[in-house]
Amino acid sequence: MLEVILLVALLVLSLMAIESRIMRVSIVYLGTLSLLMSFLYLFYNAPDVAIAEAVMASGLTTLLFLTALKRYRVYRICFTNEAFRRVNDRYIFEGTRRGALLHEIEQFCIARELEPQVVCTPESLDVVARSGRYDLIIRQEGDELRVYGDKENYFVDELEVLLILRYHDLNVRFIRSGDPAEGASVAEAEGEAS
Repeated sequence: MLEVILLVALLVLSLMAIESRIMRVSIVYLGTLSLLMSFLYLFYNAPDVAIAEAVMASGLTTLLFLTALKRYRVYRICFTNEAFRRVNDRYIFEGTRRGALLHEIEQFCIARELEPQVVCTPESLDVVARSGRYDLIIRQEGDELRVYGDKENYFVDELEVLLILRYHDLNVRFIRSGDPAEGASVAEAEGEAS
C-alpha cells in the first residue's frame, strides 16, 4: 500500500513540475520528487542509493537550481481597481477582454524569462505607487485602463507596442514616470503625460 501511495505521489509531482508555468515552483516540485524517490529507494532496501538521492538530487541540485534562478527576475504587476473588494474578484475580471489583456501581459513576461506576479487590489493609485513594490501598475478607471511604468524600462515600451497592435479596441493609456526610488510620484507622471 505504501508503495502505491509513493508511486502515485511521484506521478502527481512530476506532472505538476512539468505543467507549472513558474520556474521556482517547478524546482520545488522536482526537489520534493527526489525526496520521495529516496523514500522509495529505502522501501526497496537500498539505503546507500537513498542517501545519495536525498543529498545530491534533492538537496544539492535543488539548491543549485534555486541559486541560479536568482538571475531570473520576478516582475511585479499590480492591477488596481476600487471595485475589487473580495479576493475572488480577479476571477470575475478573467472572462472579459481586459482579462485577456492581463493574461497576455503575463504571457509576455514569461516569454521574456520574467516571472509575473500579479496582485489585484482595491487600494488607491497613490497608495500603490508610494509603496514602490510594483514594476508595472494597471489602473482601471471606468472604461479606461491606465498603465503606469518607469520611462527607463524597455519592457514597458515593448508592452505598449504589443497592446497597440493587439488591443487597439480597448481604451489603454500609458503613463511613464521616473524611478520610484528617486521619488517621482504618479501625479508627476500624469503631469508629464498631459
